[in-house]
Amino acid sequence: MLRSTLSSWREYLTPVSHKSTFLSSGQITPDEFVQAGDYLCHMFPTWEWNKAGNDVLFRNFLPEDKQFLVMRKVPCNVRAKQFVNIDDSASEAFVQGINDEDGSIENGWMIGGGETDHLSKHSLSSGDVTPSGNNTKTMDETTPDIDDLMESMGIEDTDDIIDTPQNTDRRYYDLYITYSTSYKVPKMYIVGFNGSGSPLTPEEMFEDIAPDYRSKTATIEKLPFYKNTISSVSIHPCKHANVMRILLDKVLVVKRRRREEMSENHNEHKPNPESDEWEDLQNDVDDTIRADQYLIIFLKFITSVTPGIEHDYTMEGW
Repeated sequence: MLRSTLSSWREYLTPVSHKSTFLSSGQITPDEFVQAGDYLCHMFPTWEWNKAGNDVLFRNFLPEDKQFLVMRKVPCNVRAKQFVNIDDSASEAFVQGINDEDGSIENGWMIGGGETDHLSKHSLSSGDVTPSGNNTKTMDETTPDIDDLMESMGIEDTDDIIDTPQNTDRRYYDLYITYSTSYKVPKMYIVGFNGSGSPLTPEEMFEDIAPDYRSKTATIEKLPFYKNTISSVSIHPCKHANVMRILLDKVLVVKRRRREEMSENHNEHKPNPESDEWEDLQNDVDDTIRADQYLIIFLKFITSVTPGIEHDYTMEGW
């Protein structure tokens, strides 16, 4: 509770920055957070912005109707401990970062090491229709293939390897994303319910946090954007920027490699010269990561922290 209180004060006292550095630092500004939230809601309509109601605590650097993002009743069928089989001989890779307090070097989040038990697939096919009725094959093709990227980094995307059991362990989560002024990154909160709709205790919600992260990054705190007291488990954002910076760098490498492959195919097929200028422009655009794509990459990373929560059940066809 003390940690939660100190975190709240730090959020309140930290000045807001409007300088864009997301490609170099992994951090985003409030304006970029809004852009990324708009893009997320457009691509995956199960995500939505908050309503500007009387029960919301507003922060003046964000629009009243864009204080936080929410996706409700996301299924969770398997506890986190059932996903990971730790191999003691496996190496662990840590993200090294700068301590915000004194500038010293410190270890960050573990993004590799260990092996995941093989489980049968449960995910929707890439042609399936999302709950909102949108065919996911129509998504923006400029979005990077994060699945390949995460595999190369050793981050387990367990949403693609879970069997959906028919048992009484089914839970549901409301997922919230808000902006952290102290760390200049998105911050995730989860609020869980059992199969009958009763709220989960914080201890029960911790069962759905990957063991490696429970003591490092998960914190029990009330949702800071509601006036009413609603208990949640937050994923502490202190290392988000370091992880995101590495992921963004990896995405750029993947996109550039794809551009080279497209260029080779372009030369082989010798397309109409009149279209060359436009295609070159498209390739130039594809060489960058846009700020509005930030949350897409962020959520793929978060799946390694909460492996049983099916974040991606509406995100097929990447």
